Formats: sequence, structure tokens, C-alpha cells
Amino acid sequence: MLKIPRQYWEATSQKIAWGHWFTFFNIVCAILIGSRYAFIADWPNTLIGKIYFFLNILGHFSFIVFALYLLILFPLSFLIKNPYSLRAVGVVLSTLGLTLLLLDTEIFNRFHLHLSFLVWDILINPDNGDLARNWERFFVPMPLIFLIVMLFSRWSWDKLRSLERKKWIRKVAYGLMFCFIASHLLYAWADAYFYRPITVQKANLPLSYPMTARTFLEKNQLLNRDTYLDRIANSGRVDAPYLDYPKQPLRYADNPTDTKTPNILLINISGLRHDAITLADMPSLAAFAANSLDFKNNYSGGNNPNMALVSLFYGLNANYFDSLLNQREQSVWIERMQQLDYQFGLFVTAPFKSPLYNRALFQQEALNFNGLNQQSTQQWLAWHRQQNQQTWFSYLQYDLLGTMAAFTKQDPEAQQQYYRLQLQEIDRQLRQILAELSPDELAKTVVVITADQGYSYQPQNNRDNNYFGRDRIQVPLLIALPNQVPQQIEHISSQMDIVPTLMQQLFQVQNPQWDYSQGRDLLNSNGDDWVFVGNQRWNVVVADDGTQYQIDSQGEYREYDAQYQQVNSEKPPLVLFLQMFNRDRNFLD
Repeated sequence: MLKIPRQYWEATSQKIAWGHWFTFFNIVCAILIGSRYAFIADWPNTLIGKIYFFLNILGHFSFIVFALYLLILFPLSFLIKNPYSLRAVGVVLSTLGLTLLLLDTEIFNRFHLHLSFLVWDILINPDNGDLARNWERFFVPMPLIFLIVMLFSRWSWDKLRSLERKKWIRKVAYGLMFCFIASHLLYAWADAYFYRPITVQKANLPLSYPMTARTFLEKNQLLNRDTYLDRIANSGRVDAPYLDYPKQPLRYADNPTDTKTPNILLINISGLRHDAITLADMPSLAAFAANSLDFKNNYSGGNNPNMALVSLFYGLNANYFDSLLNQREQSVWIERMQQLDYQFGLFVTAPFKSPLYNRALFQQEALNFNGLNQQSTQQWLAWHRQQNQQTWFSYLQYDLLGTMAAFTKQDPEAQQQYYRLQLQEIDRQLRQILAELSPDELAKTVVVITADQGYSYQPQNNRDNNYFGRDRIQVPLLIALPNQVPQQIEHISSQMDIVPTLMQQLFQVQNPQWDYSQGRDLLNSNGDDWVFVGNQRWNVVVADDGTQYQIDSQGEYREYDAQYQQVNSEKPPLVLFLQMFNRDRNFLD
């Protein structure tokens, strides 16, 4: 049996004891630097939320630092015989860790993301050299951090014997352990019972994966799964961030007393492909397109109807869907029309009733939900004939997606033929709607015809939450404005552009568009040569030529060409992503 010298064990024990105190020092430093997240993230407005924040920051950073010690420094205590070399390794690792934590706080402040390989590549090696120098200043404190850590390393080694006699350190360790356990138990409770002041803090800290206990609660009949999922569907994810929308109170120019705001008719044909408007299949809509502003390169703001409604009515990215549901936030566009006493006529044909309609968008208005497109048309005609001289807004939604979902044949040709038949039926409904508007009424009515989502002939693509092919996200956009010259517009546009266009052209809002929207006025600006689409996981930048750059909430990156074929890309468009990040989080509180 191999006998290990006593001297070796004593030296190793001394190095381990030093490692504990060095780890405690790093825990304190990490907590101090990490306290900056309190000034960046959503600050809870309840006592329990504030208690959770402090428990979380104490428990989380103590666990992360101690885990790194167990994984790295503790094994090295047995392998590195020279204590000076061990301390040097500890000082270098500590300096790197604390510097990266400081950098992460600034990344989170600017982009609401934590440090990842992709984000690191964006920040350290951007195409813009000035931008790189802007981030290099966060490495300036590194020598100071190194000096402080090195001094403590030396001091704690020299004072190790007296430090080992300190009794309070054990109580502190137990206290930090209590904070770690208590924070996870609190989050598990909050997640199960929708306590947002806690759940909204889920992603505040780096490497944070709070515990949930839904399965345990279900087994012990403390949580009903169906009720929980139904509440998620109707009120959004429990960790959705708070919004600052609009960023400033909106101001409007005074209209002359003899000037009347126009009627607005918004028609949303859910499932209408960008290439579907042809004389053969939709002659009425094709004739309307020839006499309107026809945006040929237009994209939805989301890759499913629920998400797309956010871009259509709010001018915001689909990522805000859950936050809007949680806060029951109304669109500034709808709110302005209510202030001007518009009469509302809302007619929806869909296999589902989006919670956004009743919970946020049209809280004070009556909606008519129908199972057939023809029913929506007849209800709209009856409603329109009851309108007198009052200015009105009408939203009419037709459903192609639900109709096509009932077609179960897998033959692509048969599917396309069936889709064309449905287009012809929709066109017949549109013919009745457009014929109902007299020439005099058309002269004072804005008509917008678009789609929240296209339709893919591959059924699995319509069900895939992570599919962003052109057949699904590129949609028609037709806008008929009084006295507007018809025009085909090839420049890339987005559903997010509809709200700022109407707010500026019709309601003379004086605020800059970034106070209430992420889109732009289609009539006053050439805008960017890209738009972005999203859902609860992905942010997708679509370039003017159809190229897509996708990044998810965890920093995973993909690139696709215009035909939606994945491209091997070593270097993402760094400056473009920075612009997208800044715009995407513009309305986070």
C-alpha cells in the first residue's frame, strides 16, 4: 500500500484552507459587481419580489463561484505542489471571471442578453472599429482587479492561521446556502402560481436556471396542469418582461374643425401567400392592388398569427406578445381611434380566438367571432349599412389557415389546387366588401389588405414554431389612401410599418416613431434595408435580398439564403445584429 507523506497532506490542507477563503473573497466581489443587475433589470414592486432578488443574487453568485472552485481550484490543490503557482492560477482565473462578469452587466444593460460565444464575437470583433474600441474600455479595470485579487491572495496566505480561527465564516456559509435554496423554492412557488414580480427575474443573472416544481405539485394535486396551461395561453409566459410602452405620452397636432379623419378598413387574410394575388385566382384583389400602394417585398412581424397581430396592431416585434398579454396593454393606434369616437366593427373568422383580441387590443369593444368566412362578410355588410355619418374603423379577418388544415391529402398538386379554390372563394367575399363602398365613401376611407401569415404547401412547416421560410413570413401589403397615386414598391417593408404610417399620415402624431413603434412611416422614409421577424424564442433579421440571419434567446446563430437553405457562416453580420438588439429591446422597462 502506497503511503503518502504527512508533509504532503499538511501542505495540501493548507492550500485547501486558503482556497476556501479565496473563494469567499471572490463571492463577495461577484455579489458587489452583480448588484449592478438591480439597476438594469425589472426592479420588483412588491416586498416578496425584493426579498427574492436579494436571496437570488446572494445564493446564485455564491453557488457559481463555489462550484467553479470545486471544479478547478480544488483539484489543482492536489496536483500543483508549489503554493505560489496555485495562487497565481487562482488570481488569473479570478481576474478573468470578475472582468467577464463586469462585461456581462453592460451587455445585459444594452441588449438584455447575457454573454455567449456569438455575443462575444459581435462585441469584440465587429466590422466597426469604433464600436470595438467602445467595448475595450470594459477591460481597463482588469489590472486593478488583478492587483486587488493578488493582494488578497497574498494577505490571506500570510494570515491563514488567524483566519482559520474565525468562527463567523461558518455561519456566513450556512447563510449563503440558505439563500440559494430559498431562492429556488420561492421561484418554484412563483412559477406555479403566476407571481410575476419573481418570475420576471428569471433571466436577470448569468447562468441562472431557477428551479420549477410543476411535476411535483401536479403529483401531489397542488397544481392543475390544464388550468396552468390555459392561464399561460391567455395571459402569456410568467417570465415575460415588463414594458415601457409608449415611451412618452403621445402628442397630436390639432386638426382644423372642418377636417375629418378618414374611415379605416383593415382586412387580414390569414394564410394569404405573397405570390397568391393573380388575375386568375383573385381578380378582385388584383384589381384593387393595381389601384393602391402595393408593397411587393413585405414581411409579417411573426411566424404565427398570434405573434403577427403584435406587429399588425402595435407596430412591435412579436417578442412583446406575452408582455402585452400580461399587462393588458392596448395599442396606441386603437386608443387614439377610441379617443376620436370611431365606431368599431370587428369580425374575426378563425379556428382559434387569440387572447390578444379581448385581453389587450379590444378590451372595450365587441368582437364577432365566426366559423365561416361568408358569415363574417354578411355580418360586416349588415354592420356597414347601419353606419351613418360617424367615422368608423373595421377589422375583418378571413381564415385560410383553418380551411387548409382540414385538407388532409398529401398530394402537393391536389393541395395547391385546393388552395387556389379557397383563394377564389376569398376573392368573392372581397368583391362584396369592396363593392359595398361607394366612390364617395372610398374617397374618405383608408383600406389596408394584408395577411398575418402566409401558407406553406408543406404541412409540417405550418406547424413548426421555428420555421421562418418566405412562404410563411412574406405576405402581401396593399394600402389604398385617398388621393394617393398607385404604385408598386419593391423596397423591403414590414407589418410593423403600418401603425407608424397611419399614426403619422392620418392622426398627425408629433412624437418620433420610436416612442410608440419599431416600424417606420412607409410614405416618408426609405428606411433600413432589413426588417426583423420573431417569436418567443427567435429573432430573425431579413435582408432586402431575402437572406435571413437568425439568433435565439440562448445565442444560437443560423443563416439562410433567399430560398431558405441553411448557409455555413463563420461570421454573422455583427453591426446588423447590434442594431437589431437595440431596436428589439427599445420598449423593455
